[in-house]
Amino acid sequence: MSTRPAGDPTVNYKDVVRAGYDLCAGAYAAARGRDDSDQLAPLLALLPDGSSVLDLGCGTGVPIARKLAERHRVTGIDLSAEMVRMARLAVPEARITRGDISDAQFDGGSYDAVVAMYVLFHLPREQHGGVLRSAWQWLRPGGYLLATLSETAEAPYTEDDFFGVKMYWSSLGWGEYEGLLRGIGFEILGHRIIGHGYGRVPEARDERHPMVLAQRLA
Repeated sequence: MSTRPAGDPTVNYKDVVRAGYDLCAGAYAAARGRDDSDQLAPLLALLPDGSSVLDLGCGTGVPIARKLAERHRVTGIDLSAEMVRMARLAVPEARITRGDISDAQFDGGSYDAVVAMYVLFHLPREQHGGVLRSAWQWLRPGGYLLATLSETAEAPYTEDDFFGVKMYWSSLGWGEYEGLLRGIGFEILGHRIIGHGYGRVPEARDERHPMVLAQRLA
């Protein structure tokens, strides 16, 4: 795997993410569909049937939006047009839109839960706090956030072969995310380390991502 710093001011790295996922959507969906780790279990145990859930970076809808839609009303948003097309086919009962989660507009206090799995690290890390603040605003008081974050901070970089395409990454460290969440007004209910999301057995190096469950305080 070849990586390089992503600091070229003439490059729109969100376009890199969008174009990359447009091209690799099928391969990504096939790999993501092998994940049987039941990442949603901590959240589903708390949500009554028919809850309204927002899935940020919903991808092709598999497995997260599809699982949520079994019992809940799901809205999904993703940057990639191809991912959105596939998600609409995979989860026809959900409302899936195309957009950038860093400037998305949803009504305040309109969701019982917000899910953000494997998505924040595709945004410039200076935008992560803004997305978490938006999630707090979109939640009803007492609503829940389930998100995968990063264990260690990484300066922006691109990877040359992410499912055969170029991809962008950027992250804060767990301590910074923990401080952000508490400062915004979340209570952290728990967190655990999960892997890369492509099944229990890693195909490459095993990644470590803190998955956090948090609740919006009043």
